[in-house]
Amino acid sequence: MVPVVKSTFRILEELSASGALRLNEVTDRTRIPKSTVFRILTTLHALGYVVREGEAGYRVSPTLAELAGDRTDAEVLRRAALPWMVKLRNESGETVNLGQLQLDKVVYLEVVPSEFALRLSERPGATVAPHASALGKAILAFSPPELVESVLGAQELSMLTRSTITEPAALREELRRVRSRGYAFDKGETSPLATCVGAPILTADGVAVAAMSISGPTSRFNPRRDAPVIESLLRAAAEISRVLRQRAIVLEPAPRRGP
Repeated sequence: MVPVVKSTFRILEELSASGALRLNEVTDRTRIPKSTVFRILTTLHALGYVVREGEAGYRVSPTLAELAGDRTDAEVLRRAALPWMVKLRNESGETVNLGQLQLDKVVYLEVVPSEFALRLSERPGATVAPHASALGKAILAFSPPELVESVLGAQELSMLTRSTITEPAALREELRRVRSRGYAFDKGETSPLATCVGAPILTADGVAVAAMSISGPTSRFNPRRDAPVIESLLRAAAEISRVLRQRAIVLEPAPRRGP
């Protein structure tokens, strides 16, 4: 991996998720040296990929979105999934998420929030640890072994709550159970107050390119007691997979991390 390229995308991810940020704020959030942040932002500004808004700082410019275009795989996936996500939200009453593994994080591509006042709701562009989320475990369980090992071996599995699985052997066993039943649970592993159930979106070869989950407060949402919720989720994930294959969309599994 090229360090400056990695730092550049880390900065762009932070600006995309947070909006306008000052130089010091970008440095603090990314933990990249201030001199490096300054050089990268100056270059991106000169190229037109970020704009500077006076005291508010830097933000991502529309030019970057135009560079990606609306025909990227992620956008095609998002558009195919969105009607099913709305349907699942209306049926379950809870928040529905679409995520994709990018290096060592799951990135939210789309979120359809619950209409309850008390709800769980991330925003598109936010990230979550794959080992502690239903989205991540659903993807890893249906990924090539070398990809799984690259994620597990890249860094220590951080403990986010007392329920988080932090032992690689225990996580591998959990992934075997997920693959056997076809869906994954997050039982307070990212947040002690949240429960999620996730299902993979698969290629014709049965490899996960993304996942969809339903999440809600543990006090209200218990998919283990509500079989129709899981059945609806699995049916929606299977239909999205089928539609993408019919449209001949070539979705690639997440790339492996470098050494």
